[in-house]
Parts: sequence; C-alpha cells; structure tokens
Amino acid sequence: MEATLRRLETQVEAWRKRVKDANERKTYDEVFDHATLRVLQRLISHGVIDTLDYPVATGKEGNVFRATSRHGGRAVKIYRISTSTFRSLARYIRGDPRFLRVGGSRRKLIFAWATKEFRNLTRMRQFHVRVPPPLVVRDNVLVMGYLGSKARPAPELRHVRVDDPERLLHLLLLDLKRLHRAGLVHGDLSEYNLLLWRGLPYIIDVGQAVPLAHPRAEEWFLRDMRNLARYLRTLGLDIDEEELGRRARGG
Repeated sequence: MEATLRRLETQVEAWRKRVKDANERKTYDEVFDHATLRVLQRLISHGVIDTLDYPVATGKEGNVFRATSRHGGRAVKIYRISTSTFRSLARYIRGDPRFLRVGGSRRKLIFAWATKEFRNLTRMRQFHVRVPPPLVVRDNVLVMGYLGSKARPAPELRHVRVDDPERLLHLLLLDLKRLHRAGLVHGDLSEYNLLLWRGLPYIIDVGQAVPLAHPRAEEWFLRDMRNLARYLRTLGLDIDEEELGRRARGG
C-alpha cells in the first residue's frame, strides 16, 4: 500500500510541475492533501480504480480526474477540503431534510456534500435520469462512471454545435420530468452542467440538488428553467421559462 501512495505522490507532483499558473499549482496542493491521497490509496487497493490517469475538469467545489479500472473508465471527483466555496454552498445542505445532523466544521460539511451528490445521483438513476452512474463515495472522493473516450471527456453542451434543437429539447424534457418525479430540483442547471455523449445529454454536478420539500426548491427550480430557456433560445427555439417549467412538471 505504501508503494501505491508513493506512486500517487509522484504522479501528482508531475502534474503540478507541468502547469505554469501559480493558482493552478495551488489547486493541486489543495486537492491532494495527505488524507485525500490515503483515500485514493484505499480505493486502488480495494480495486475500485487501478490508476488515476489525467485531470478532466476543475469545478467550483472540486476537481474531476479520469481513472481506469478493470471494468472500464471511471470519473473521480475530489472535493477540495480547503476551498472557501463551501461557505456559500452550505445553504444547499442546511435546508435539506436528509442532512439535518451535519456539523458545522468545513471537513464534515464537505464529506456531507460528497455523500449528498452520491445520493442525488443514486436517486436520479432510480428514475432513469441520464446522469453518470455513482459507484463509491469515501470521505471527499466520489467515483462515478466516466462519460467520454480514452482520449478526452464528453464535452459540455455549451461547447457543442446542436444540429437538431427540437430533439435536444425533447431529450431534456424527458430528463426534467424524470427529475421532477424523483422529487428533486437540480438547483444549478444550465449548458455548463450538461454533457453531450453519443448524441444524448447527461446532467452532471448534482451535489446542490435538493428535495421538493426544501424551502428554496421552487426558487431554484425557476432559476433552472430561466437558465435552460435562455440557452434554448440561443438555438432558435421559441420557449420561455414558464412554458419550460410547466412542461418539466409534466403539464
């Protein structure tokens, strides 16, 4: 196991040396603290992943890496322990009835956030929403199915040329209805949090998703509809947030 840890440390240091931006190097230091490296070591020793291959994306609360396993590609999302972003994201946890006993420390909040994203993905999959399949969550590390080729991840919707906007709207509405039946609101849905893979849109970054019972669920649902309607209008579709919201609810 110690040999695995040393290999991880060597790999992270190699990534760190490749980047020239000081802030990006600082991000690597924040992502790969000793405790996180130990979690990755255990995931490798337990066969969840075999190798950590390369960085895929940097988000507000964490970084995503492609990994390999004997069962295929994996996406490993590591939530940064030292990030200050979680101060603003705490509202998505504290109003969620599933997480009433979460403590106030940053570490506990981040572990709860990782668990929250895992549970949201699991719930969405149960209702056939197109999301990456959740596999394992350990502390601040979430392992999911990987969307993309060996060479590159599936692109965000904002980077894709859409040749058939009506088909895209149809597919998005299917998932929005399923999401509503699952009793969840995404809370941050836009072309930035949708991937296109093999012609199908997939919803990602669901950590902030809350149950319909959340006191701000309706507010965040309407915000999702505004974001999506704005994007869809850039594709030439004549749709507003009210119509999109009604259709997303199955009306």
